[in-house]
Amino acid sequence: MVLKAKFKATTVAVLLSMGLALYSVRAIGGPSASAAQADAAQESWQKEFDSICAQTEDAMTFSQAELTDLIRRCDNLQPRIEKLDESRKKVHLERLRKCRGLYAYVLDAKRLDSKAKEKK
Repeated sequence: MVLKAKFKATTVAVLLSMGLALYSVRAIGGPSASAAQADAAQESWQKEFDSICAQTEDAMTFSQAELTDLIRRCDNLQPRIEKLDESRKKVHLERLRKCRGLYAYVLDAKRLDSKAKEKK
C-alpha cells in the first residue's frame, strides 16, 4: 500500500514538472513558436523550389517569356536558399543552378532559332 502511494506521488510529481517545463517553454516563445515560423519559411521556399525545378522536362515547350520568368524566379529564390544550413544549401543551390542553366540554354536556343527564321 505504501509503495502504491509513493508510486502515485512520484508519477504526479513527474507529470507536473513536465507540464511546467512545457508551459514555460511556450510562455517565453521557445521552440514551439520559432519552430512553427521556421517550418512556414521552409515550406515557402521549398514550394517555390519544387515548382521551378519540376518543370525542366517541359522546358522546350515554354515560350521565351515563360523561360525568362522561370530564370527570374530562380534568381529570386537563390538568396533564400543561401540562408539554409550548409548541407541543404549545397544540395539545393546546385540543383537550382542546374535548373536555371537548362532554362537559360533553352531560352538562348529559342532566341537563336527565331533570329535564324527572321533572316530567311
